[in-house]
Amino acid sequence: MVRTQTLFLDFVKLSQVNGGEVVSNLAMVFNDLAVANSAMSRLPAGLPISLQHMRRGIEMYFSRMQSAHLFEGMKAIKQLRDTPSLKIVIGQCGAKAQKAFDTLCECLPGGKERGNFERYVGEVRNRIAFHYSMGDVSGAIERRAQIAKGKPATMTAGGDIHSVRFEFGDDLIDSIVIRRLWKIPEKADFKTEVDRIGNWCNQMCWSFMRFSGEFVPQFLRGRATV
Repeated sequence: MVRTQTLFLDFVKLSQVNGGEVVSNLAMVFNDLAVANSAMSRLPAGLPISLQHMRRGIEMYFSRMQSAHLFEGMKAIKQLRDTPSLKIVIGQCGAKAQKAFDTLCECLPGGKERGNFERYVGEVRNRIAFHYSMGDVSGAIERRAQIAKGKPATMTAGGDIHSVRFEFGDDLIDSIVIRRLWKIPEKADFKTEVDRIGNWCNQMCWSFMRFSGEFVPQFLRGRATV
């Protein structure tokens, strides 16, 4: 059994703490990443047979949400790195949390992982997590038309919104992310490349949660707790 501890927060104190808004940002992003991660790993497995046609779409949706939340959370990571009075607290965290923070900093401008972050996370957030670029959609339709070779896509019509699924829309999302944004070549080992990039994104999300999960209570304990 995992041990937990409940801390009581005073919003008056929080409003007076230097950096309180940055730490609160970390907390909110942590919550959203945790929800997306949990839903992506547990929800599809619990679907009844009648809704199994939604499984792939659910997994892709929460994967895109993770990218979007991580992208926004990196703004707070940058503020922590650039604010000496806040960064001091990082040194009070455990070795794993500090290592996670260092990993995230490599995704900031100038870091060795910045290019991968922009390509694997930023592009997904900017172009397909919340937005549906007509140019990207048109390109995906064109690509699917070229490789279809007479094989039809599917859509599921039903009597209520839960039984309806436009699977061909999932095909288009898949093409946009994998071919246009992640730029996996047609001749590459598809599964190997998708797993590699997916694991990279998951590592960054876990680094964010590992760091924030320890840093936030470490920072707020005594500063904004009752």
